[in-house]
Amino acid sequence: MSTTHYSPSASAADTERYIRGKEDERGVAVTCDVPGGPGAFSARARALTQNTKRDIEALHYRQSFSDEEFDPKNPEDVQRVNDLGYLLATKMHPDSDCLVVTHTDGRGGKAHNHILVINHNSRTGKALSDYRTFHDRKAGNQRGVQSANDELMREHGLSVVKTLEHAPKDWELRREDFAEGSLDRQMGDRMTAALADPRSVDKAGLEAVIEEQNQQVGDDGDRVPRMRLHSTVSTKGKNVGQETWTLYIEDDRDETKRGERRKRTSTLSTDFTPEGAQAFFDYHQQQKEQNDERSTRQAEAAGRAGRAADAARRAVEDGGDVGLDPRRRRGADREARPGGRAAEEAHGIREGHGRGDDEAAGADHGPAVDLLALQRRVREDREYREQAERDREHARRVRAESRREEAERRLAESDRRGAEGSRGYGFGD
Repeated sequence: MSTTHYSPSASAADTERYIRGKEDERGVAVTCDVPGGPGAFSARARALTQNTKRDIEALHYRQSFSDEEFDPKNPEDVQRVNDLGYLLATKMHPDSDCLVVTHTDGRGGKAHNHILVINHNSRTGKALSDYRTFHDRKAGNQRGVQSANDELMREHGLSVVKTLEHAPKDWELRREDFAEGSLDRQMGDRMTAALADPRSVDKAGLEAVIEEQNQQVGDDGDRVPRMRLHSTVSTKGKNVGQETWTLYIEDDRDETKRGERRKRTSTLSTDFTPEGAQAFFDYHQQQKEQNDERSTRQAEAAGRAGRAADAARRAVEDGGDVGLDPRRRRGADREARPGGRAAEEAHGIREGHGRGDDEAAGADHGPAVDLLALQRRVREDREYREQAERDREHARRVRAESRREEAERRLAESDRRGAEGSRGYGFGD
């Protein structure tokens, strides 16, 4: 099953940087109608809207999936999630360019899509008006994004959420509600990064990560504003014993006249409350325990291998039998060869560093050049540039149609394999 959320983006560049990551590291799968690397999509969005009266450059959707249907650690499942995001975008806005970035770094590591659609209809030249709410709107017979998403899920044999009155209020959905560059958005972005850090296995770990952030330098070369997390426990009223978190951040913009801006975390996102943060703590703790267990098993295996090697070496040195054919035992082999020949072979192994004789012999003549591989790389590079040029010359509609057909093909193939697997396990007719 999957859920959706919509929020308008007044700055496509800021939203693209956020969903891609500063180093383009967040997306585990990316599909984009606009040729070029990071920034090309938002540059086109800016170009199409800057000479209009539109305040919104792009429509930002999030499409979240259950890990019961898609395993975030399975590359094929992740690609299928990305394909479904692209199909949803083209289903809602077939005449607009879109960017789909798939993440698996959220709460619990579940796969979800960030879908950006340029607020421009290439066919009519007008701004987009449909699918700008969560639910259907009776006025004007306009449909909501969840309805389109449910239809898409049914088309591909996936489950549909029965009732979802309100979309969740995590930071990725609330972020567009706060002005670009504002202290509120800075607090939310930094809190999100701190919660995503594997070291945040409890409140103390979270505070340590936030303190480390305070030493960082921003894009302008200045130290980032100092931020701290403060907690209080209610001693009276109906919320007695309940813990509340508040974020404080340095304010040199004269926004509050206090030198610090404060914000209760619950007003930013439910993720930032003690209850919401606990989900991140539990996830990181579980991952830490699994990594520790894996490291312990590897260390034990290495220890067993080392002990076995030591025992074999001692047995050979003592002239004992370790269960190998005498001709394969190192001691017997050493005795069967003349001392001078053994020394020469040992020297040859050291010189060649374990390479074949031909390769070791050619080391003095410089590295060998594989002309066929080089020609192949040159040809592939030339074909790539030619294909990129063709993409720029083709109309956006042709690109979108091609991507849509490819996504549908992959999804159909995935559905077919899933159906065959079900029959193989006795779940078919």
